[in-house]
Amino acid sequence: MKARISLAALAAALSAAPALAQDATETTDDTIVVTGVRAPSLLERLPSTLDVIDRAEIDLKNQNTLVEALAATPGLAVVQSGPAGSTASVFVRGTNSKHVLALYDGIRINDLAASNGAFNFGSDLVGDAGRIEIVRGPLSSLYGSDAVGGVINILPRQAPESGSEVYGEASVGDFNTYRALLGGGVREGRFHVAATAEYQESDGYDVTPDRISTATGDPDPSQFSVLSANGGFALTEALSVEALIRHRESEVDFDTFSGGASGFQRADDPDLRSEDSHTLWSLGLVYARPADHFESRLRAGRVDMALDSFNDGARTDTYDGARDFVQWSNVWTPDRLTSLIDPVISFGVEYQDETAETDTAFNAPLSVSEDLWSAYAAVQAGLTARFDVTGSIRLDDYEAFGDQTTWNLGAVYRLDALNTRLRASYGTSFKAPSLSERYSSSAFVAANPDLEPEQGETFEIGFDSAVSLAGRDKALRFGAVWYDSEIEDLIEYVYDGALFIGQNRNVGEADLQGFEIFAEWTPVDQASLRVDYTYTDAENATTGAQLLRRPEDSFAVTGTWRPTEIASLSATWRYVGERLDATYDDAGFYASGAGQTPSYDTVDLTGTLDVHDRLQLVLGVRNLLDETYEPVAGFAGAPRAVTFGLRLRP
Repeated sequence: MKARISLAALAAALSAAPALAQDATETTDDTIVVTGVRAPSLLERLPSTLDVIDRAEIDLKNQNTLVEALAATPGLAVVQSGPAGSTASVFVRGTNSKHVLALYDGIRINDLAASNGAFNFGSDLVGDAGRIEIVRGPLSSLYGSDAVGGVINILPRQAPESGSEVYGEASVGDFNTYRALLGGGVREGRFHVAATAEYQESDGYDVTPDRISTATGDPDPSQFSVLSANGGFALTEALSVEALIRHRESEVDFDTFSGGASGFQRADDPDLRSEDSHTLWSLGLVYARPADHFESRLRAGRVDMALDSFNDGARTDTYDGARDFVQWSNVWTPDRLTSLIDPVISFGVEYQDETAETDTAFNAPLSVSEDLWSAYAAVQAGLTARFDVTGSIRLDDYEAFGDQTTWNLGAVYRLDALNTRLRASYGTSFKAPSLSERYSSSAFVAANPDLEPEQGETFEIGFDSAVSLAGRDKALRFGAVWYDSEIEDLIEYVYDGALFIGQNRNVGEADLQGFEIFAEWTPVDQASLRVDYTYTDAENATTGAQLLRRPEDSFAVTGTWRPTEIASLSATWRYVGERLDATYDDAGFYASGAGQTPSYDTVDLTGTLDVHDRLQLVLGVRNLLDETYEPVAGFAGAPRAVTFGLRLRP
């Protein structure tokens, strides 16, 4: 077991984490993450499945949007209904898109004004992301509602350890796509700050597939802009202030389901567009005394979100949400606590006040608010040099429906002689009904304020191992994880034919099982090959039917090669198997609510060439083989697209 790690050492390693992986092919045993226990922790000690996408990987693969960054992650089905900016859902291990919690620097950003409270992953860029941590499995015991299938935490770029830095990018590509990024940071004395500005626009392509007779070739353009900054100032040796702000806007055209000559066809419509804006900020105080191995953070802030739809310039639908929050979080890493080894203890209290206002074409206007209190605690410790346990518990007290208690318990056992890690965990979770699900009404929907939360429980067991080949230490890494989840009291729309009206009710159940396998071969420092395979069995427990948009089989093969010190290549082959979806025939008419959608595969290729100590040429090709496919039935996938750019590295 490694020597005891103080809070200061963990924090220092975390702040330097992007620099630890200058070569994206390198895999280390000392990766530090924060999402797993809401405190800096060694990844190898966590019983849950957690992936890290660091800045080096994002740059190597030339990933600009959040969808591009997440697409090849095992266990995730990332489904986008059109070009960049279009609505994108993420299904984690077969759960619904509303069952994944999205965080930005630990701040909840799920859209509380959306019909089911899900976050739209299609509206965001990743230029200001220092790393993305992805937990597959329940974490309501730390984060509360929505964390049923998993948690995706975007951690922003930070100021350098000392001095100053500047970074930037500029690129052009097919479909008249232009992107620019400029950012930097400084750390001097008591002060540090980092800031990023990013812009991207594209003419896009026609999202109505060519096979549908109503397609006209009318492209669907998109536009993004992101401004973000974070920093702090040390008031004393132990007390500092911190601040964070981020504003993102996106705009995209989309096509209609009620067009064509009949008025009931999937068809092009040049007059439809949506605007999505998102603003978050926080201010806080941090008390930290490394000698006491203790850190306490108090921060308060607000998240504002707005989604507007337009038809020929006239606003048709408006969704506005606001979340005010206060978080008090603490981390204690005592040198010695009885016989426990390297204990990490986190605990805290949170308050949220949420407001949703909607005004849509088919629903009655809605204005409703709700507040909740939460408290959580987590403990991670070694019982022996090889055996770690992690446990967490959380209480959420909602104004509308009372208390929800969730918990997780897991363990990791290391077989050091075999370079193998065994792990298992069990956790409970819940998804609070959204304000819209409870209170929205129309001529066909009656409000149901008595809806109860959806309840989940998950068990998983897995291992990862490494072996030496041809005299190279740990040249081959491989592992697998199996999980079994049940979700009860799912909210479904139930129609009453006698009364000609329906209502959202807790009537559904889902059974989810699957496994994920990976193998990574690193024959030399300059090259690696990784294969990830995902099997998902997601079915309606009542009817036995497979759930929509969850492919049973998917895999990704990624190879990287650095032929010289100044050049690198990366290629990813991604396969998505057959799945059920709401389908449309070649005339654009609705065909089935659960039709078979064909499998597809795509190949992405990127390359970089250093032309100066800090200046790189970047070439990217998405969908290299120009595959024709529909990630969502009735929505065309992106054709081949080539981009070329310059990158200024920090």
